[in-house]
Amino acid sequence: MKLSNLLINLKNPIDAFSATPAQIERIRQTLPETEIMLATGKDQFLELLPRAEYGLVWNFKTAWYQQAPNLKALFTPAAGKDWMEPEPTGRVRTFYGSFHGRIMRESLLSMMLWFSRSLGQSARDQEQKVWGRNSYSSNQALFGRRVLIIGCGSLGCSAAELFKAFGMQVVGVRRTAMVTPPPCIDRMITFDQLSEELPLADHIVLLLPGGPETGGLITAKHFKAMKPGAVLYNLGRGNCYCEADLLAALQHGPLAGAGLDVFAEEPLPASSPLWEQPNLLITPHSSAISREYLDLFIDEWLQRLASL
Repeated sequence: MKLSNLLINLKNPIDAFSATPAQIERIRQTLPETEIMLATGKDQFLELLPRAEYGLVWNFKTAWYQQAPNLKALFTPAAGKDWMEPEPTGRVRTFYGSFHGRIMRESLLSMMLWFSRSLGQSARDQEQKVWGRNSYSSNQALFGRRVLIIGCGSLGCSAAELFKAFGMQVVGVRRTAMVTPPPCIDRMITFDQLSEELPLADHIVLLLPGGPETGGLITAKHFKAMKPGAVLYNLGRGNCYCEADLLAALQHGPLAGAGLDVFAEEPLPASSPLWEQPNLLITPHSSAISREYLDLFIDEWLQRLASL
């Protein structure tokens, strides 16, 4: 695909998500025939938008399409589609990256190791100068354990590659059946089979997208069906369950712990009881934050342009 002009607005409150001068220069050098329009903020972006035929942006509002009569396509490094509101008539195509799994699966693995290797206990012991070797006797290795990935798209399959390398059994859950799952997935099931698999899983991973289709998808009944001692992780979106149901499962069983990167309300309010839950690991929607993020996106984006 040849781009006549490209409007770039990759400013972000997270430093790792803001394009550097070197990254912008790389785009200029790779696309020498493309007019590059660089916006340093929302006001300048909207001022340049009427001229733009292509956009490289973090987010886009429905109302902005009226100001963009020449716009043909948008490209975004965002992981979730909730950042990009679609053009109502379908006139403007939106392209998303698929590179996120390489970063997020490491965050997920670190959460698993936090629980399986008692790393939280290690931090507390170090602070108190305690040599508590016997307290690690309850550690349980990842190999041989069963992991259930709910919302097993490209991100889930990327994580599954890592789990298989650790010798785990991997079951994926999707809305639609997959005739031939990738080699890293032992079984791929649909959501109507979820209740049958929950009692068997040692680790339960939620990678569901946001939106009304996934709101409240995981119910109190699902939590009650989980295996005693299982650990749950959510790196998708925080709307897929009621946090009160999760707390009940952490406080009274069956869950032994949970690692959460996403929440129903973000930032997580200081008043939330989740902060006080001892068997809960909280990260601030940071599972994809990494210095390599935009470099990986630009690599993939440039390759995609060459094939479109």
